Amino acid sequence: MKITVYYEDNRDRTTIEVPDEDCEIWVENDYQRRLAEAEDKSSVVRRTPQQIMDEDCNRPTYNNQHAETRRHVSLDALDPMGDTVIGTEDVEPDFCEDEYADLYAAIGKLRPQQREMLRKVFWEDMKQIEIARAEGANGHTIDVRMSRIYARLKKLLEANK
Repeated sequence: MKITVYYEDNRDRTTIEVPDEDCEIWVENDYQRRLAEAEDKSSVVRRTPQQIMDEDCNRPTYNNQHAETRRHVSLDALDPMGDTVIGTEDVEPDFCEDEYADLYAAIGKLRPQQREMLRKVFWEDMKQIEIARAEGANGHTIDVRMSRIYARLKKLLEANK
């Protein structure tokens, strides 16, 4: 029997071949488990292997992935020098302006060296060790600088509340 398995969203699917004997065992185990949990035993019916896969695996996986990804806005979409959106149609510019106005204001209050460090880390995706090599410093120095930047941003953002 062929069963379709989805990975993270409904576009990435894999069809697997499962022996009929295994499917029969799976269906029976599912039926017995749901029968034991049900208050109204007459309402419990056997599900097909695909129904079991969809309801127990595919749907929860899709829902978890969807819930997780819809909360995030890629920092790559934001211009470090302003409140504009670069090449991303699914992010509303008004959203960025409203939601990140305090963050941009706080970044604007940092020293130029600190703003440059943020640009390298978040917009150029440089690793801290790469920055350390480029500046002739060690990795710990960059860690300390980033910690200070985070602390300063936190203080500035909390002051705006």
